Amino acid sequence: MASPPFPQAPSPTVINTDPGHGQAVKFSPFSGHRFACATGSDYGLSGAGYLFIMERNEATGQVAPKLRLDYKDNFLDVCWSETDPNIFAGASGDGYIQVWNLGNKFPKVPIHEFKGHKREMSSVEWCLAKFGNTMLASSWDGTVCTYDMTSQWPVVKIPVSDLIVYQSVWSPHAPGNFITASADGVLQLWDLNVNNLKPQIYLSASDNELLTCDWAKYTPTLVITAGADSTIRGWDLRNYKSPIFQIDDHGHAVKKAKFSPYSPTVIASTGYDMSLRIFDYHISDINIEILNLHSEFVYSLDWNMQVRNEIVTCSWDKTVQLTIPNCLKGQ
Repeated sequence: MASPPFPQAPSPTVINTDPGHGQAVKFSPFSGHRFACATGSDYGLSGAGYLFIMERNEATGQVAPKLRLDYKDNFLDVCWSETDPNIFAGASGDGYIQVWNLGNKFPKVPIHEFKGHKREMSSVEWCLAKFGNTMLASSWDGTVCTYDMTSQWPVVKIPVSDLIVYQSVWSPHAPGNFITASADGVLQLWDLNVNNLKPQIYLSASDNELLTCDWAKYTPTLVITAGADSTIRGWDLRNYKSPIFQIDDHGHAVKKAKFSPYSPTVIASTGYDMSLRIFDYHISDINIEILNLHSEFVYSLDWNMQVRNEIVTCSWDKTVQLTIPNCLKGQ
């Protein structure tokens, strides 16, 4: 008998990332039982970095490290290739992005290295396979760069802000489109298909630092922002004079917020209140569930594209947690 498309996993599961404090975590787009976690020493502020590739045994549900990569500087983000299940990349505090191949004889040896930034990396991600094989990266130096595997230097380098660019996110709907969130509280929409490198939209979303942004998976014009003011805001890019919804629930800074790939109105978020929270903005402007899984700042989350409604989180408490929130079970 064929396996169900969304096999239910044991929940919750706790995995240790000692000696690294969690900075970012991402599921493989090819396997619901593989994920990567970027960690760093001294809470990601200084010292060495450790990147873990974790795999879950499909029979027992047990999770164990498949590979650990040690580096001279903190790993601050990680992403998976959308075209090859063995290829992944890590972004570090020295401004470098390195790429590895799990299928190689020596998987700890990078197959490629990018150097296009002068300060710490903030985020890195590959575009969807249907849009090519281009990487998007943001940095504390205020720039966003795109890369391909033909050169170590950026294909495009865009000065986005005089301050830190905390995140850049490809559109899942339109090739060459992405949004950025920066420390000046501004969300910008960019289109690589136009002749100039100017933002198509410049949106003052907050009086405080924007730490995260995301695209809705089902609505091409809907995005969210969140950050130091602890508020998640939803914006319609066709008319963005004011947010179409606002969620003031965390009480502390929101470090990561992501739309669900399974429901058009569900959002998961993590932050400095040490919680994972689930919202459905169509129902309410407060949470539908709070999960207190960690004992330190929860720095990142990701939705599993293969195991329905499963979420992975990482934290400064040196643990990764896998869970399916009760409010989403059976949906």
